[in-house]
Amino acid sequence: MIPIKGYATFDPLKHCLIGKHFSSDFFKTNIKNDRVSSPLQRIADETEEDFQKLDEILRSAGVETHRAKIDENIWNNDFRGRPPVCPRDDFAVIGETIYATNVNSVHVGHFYDQIFKQIKRENLYLKNNIGSTPVSTANICRLGKDLFWDLQKGDPLEIELADRWRGEGFRVHTTHRGYHTDASFCVVKPGCIVSLNDIQEYEEEFPGWEVLYLPDQSWSKVSPFFEIKDKVNGKWWLPGEEQNDQLIEYVNTWLQDWVGYVEETVFDVNMLSIDQDTIICNNHNKEVFDFFKKHKVEPIVFNFRHRYFWDGGIHCITQDLYREGKMEDYFG
Repeated sequence: MIPIKGYATFDPLKHCLIGKHFSSDFFKTNIKNDRVSSPLQRIADETEEDFQKLDEILRSAGVETHRAKIDENIWNNDFRGRPPVCPRDDFAVIGETIYATNVNSVHVGHFYDQIFKQIKRENLYLKNNIGSTPVSTANICRLGKDLFWDLQKGDPLEIELADRWRGEGFRVHTTHRGYHTDASFCVVKPGCIVSLNDIQEYEEEFPGWEVLYLPDQSWSKVSPFFEIKDKVNGKWWLPGEEQNDQLIEYVNTWLQDWVGYVEETVFDVNMLSIDQDTIICNNHNKEVFDFFKKHKVEPIVFNFRHRYFWDGGIHCITQDLYREGKMEDYFG
């Protein structure tokens, strides 16, 4: 059985879920226009190469990894849903429970059918909350006794889960800013935060903690690419769109112009801690690495090449299932 526990984002990681994408054969079979199929096949192959590299890094650090298998036939007829590339967006491990509030979606179903069968029932909270944002540690920052949770205003799960967690001893701080917190700031270890901007009320919520700001990094640098993506509503694999010039521009622009650019110039705060002394990040940044050295943190560089294509960095393409540690009070 897979154990479940998570109290802080930087506690020692022991069990971790890694995302999964379609195989390149999926696109070769289902998209007949080679101008579209070939680049999507390349993205598929390189995404899997990167997943395997991440798997190697985690296993070498003593982390047991888990991955779901995809039945690609589910998507063959109408391509509904996206593949489970970013499990972080759909699950949350809070205390000794894993939460899945969108269990009827296709990509969550793959994990439900395979991974969840290896988890004790008492460690599962399963619900299909239609119209609600999935509860996930993409927008819940876990710091021992304190949970910082950003969600849609009026979400029906806010009261239910906040009350549940408070009953378990957590202090729950809710906001309604409308973004994934893990794409905006990263708590590296107690007293150490890397942030894209003045996202949180740091002086009030994290008194005395040191924050490194990187206001010119990450998503804003690739906004021209996202403008192209918006033209096709992100639906780049829909059948019947093989002659769509905007779609072709989208996939070609990403591979020809943007992949190398983001590899070389963009530092993503969407990072994954193995423990308080070790963190996985996407590339080298002198300012960040000097900050890590000051706080005695060792970075491991892992470049998820298509993170902006997938709208997900290293933190998003994983879901920690078990971290050692307990409910510490870092602000008491």
